[in-house]
Amino acid sequence: MLFPLKSKAILCTNDEKVKYQTLARNITTNYTYTEENGTVKFQITLSNIQYGFSIVDVKNKVTYPYKGSEIIIPNLEEGTSYRFDVYTDDLYCGTNSLYSHYVTLPSYNPYYQDSVCVGMESYPICQKWTKMTLSYEDFKVKVESLKKVEEKPIEKPSTHKNVYDYLLEFYLQYYYIILPTFIIGGIGIIYFYNKKNDLF
Repeated sequence: MLFPLKSKAILCTNDEKVKYQTLARNITTNYTYTEENGTVKFQITLSNIQYGFSIVDVKNKVTYPYKGSEIIIPNLEEGTSYRFDVYTDDLYCGTNSLYSHYVTLPSYNPYYQDSVCVGMESYPICQKWTKMTLSYEDFKVKVESLKKVEEKPIEKPSTHKNVYDYLLEFYLQYYYIILPTFIIGGIGIIYFYNKKNDLF
């Protein structure tokens, strides 16, 4: 009663805050998965947890007190984002989160190994980590339509030449003769035209 909460917060010095925040940032996260019968389950591992730290799974509202330097969280759904807040049990520095770690699990495509995907593996619809919202029948229809587009022969541009094409080719082949001739001829016409006007 002699020390209000505000004065207790002062007892958590800046140096202590920086130390705890640095240790919280140094926690690493990674995930692994198991795949079975067209479904996938993930587990997230948080490592390098310091003594006296606790982890709060914000999405599931679960707190993991310190029980060692590693926490494994199993049976997580694909295509879901998680936030893990780090706290310390220090009486004065433990009121606020020290750091938040974010993990986003990829979406899983249960049809990626289907026979209809043979030869179409480079398309997102046939890749393992693609969000799939189509039913199986709609998926097959979509892949088959992509195959038809891929198999459609590419039309070659017409090789038929008209008169202008031949004239252009002739000019490009002999421009070093034609261009000077036009220039000299033009100068000559201008010269004679001016001379004729001078006589009048």
